[in-house]
Amino acid sequence: MSKRILISALMAVMLLIACNQPFDPRAPLDKKMVVFSVLSTDRQMQFVRVQQSYMSSASDPTSFTSDNSVTDATVYLRASNGLQFLKDTLLSRTDTSRYKFPMRAFVLNPFIPRWGESYEVIVQSVSYGLASASVTVPGQTEILISSDAARALDRPDKYEQAAQMTFMVQMSGISKGYVGRLLLYYDVLKGSSWVEERVEIPVSSSDSSNYSLDYPVYPRLTITPPTSRVSAYYKNGYYKAILNVVNSRYPSTRIIFKWATFVVLQADKNLSEYYSSTHASMDPYSTRLDDPFVSTVDGGLGVVGAYSLDSLVRLLPGNFWGNR
Repeated sequence: MSKRILISALMAVMLLIACNQPFDPRAPLDKKMVVFSVLSTDRQMQFVRVQQSYMSSASDPTSFTSDNSVTDATVYLRASNGLQFLKDTLLSRTDTSRYKFPMRAFVLNPFIPRWGESYEVIVQSVSYGLASASVTVPGQTEILISSDAARALDRPDKYEQAAQMTFMVQMSGISKGYVGRLLLYYDVLKGSSWVEERVEIPVSSSDSSNYSLDYPVYPRLTITPPTSRVSAYYKNGYYKAILNVVNSRYPSTRIIFKWATFVVLQADKNLSEYYSSTHASMDPYSTRLDDPFVSTVDGGLGVVGAYSLDSLVRLLPGNFWGNR
């Protein structure tokens, strides 16, 4: 009996000692170089961020506020016509709630990637070695507007709420994801100066029967179909509702609506897969077994992607219904 008591006591002591050991489910940090860049045809300045992986001391990863930039990195962009060097630059932050120091980035300016061209981002570091990633920019988009849609954009007051405005889009075969947006540009007189603003037209809302703007629904990045051909549909009721909102926002000043622009963004394979992996909740019809992060960088982690931007502009008449 005494032997059983002794064994039980020893087991209890061992259990108490084990309970006092801190438990950390995280594996040891394997430090790697992290490269992030999105090449785009709608700007002449391209950016590459080069950092190192980190592990926060707390369970909340946003509690990490130190600078984890790779300071000994050199970045190049390889194109069909040769190699270009990116300049190490410090950029100011619009949000300093977490990081209080400037943002370090590598900048190539002026440079606009060409539609359908392939590029390679190359990063060399004394500490981490070589990392690289290749990307192909989607080709140009052909956008057409139906004649009824063009007339409705010009004179929404002459059409019923349910009148449909259709845009036909033929995308590049390289495109793996796309999103189309209908934007309305206008000038508003503020004091003695004209200020340009814009607003997006939704495709639906929580109350589509009355074209209410409560909880509006806007297009999201979607997988490009095999035909690379899609159509986008907008209702005149939402178009008129937006016009009324803008006019009510500025009830006692002049407003001139200038043009409506349908913009199509095409994402390459890298950017589309990264977006899908970070927006898994948008796919309610499958069991999500994806990796939590898609990396397209050899010799490190991160994403190097690209998108192209094309648009169709419809100039609005001088006597447009919403002008005043």
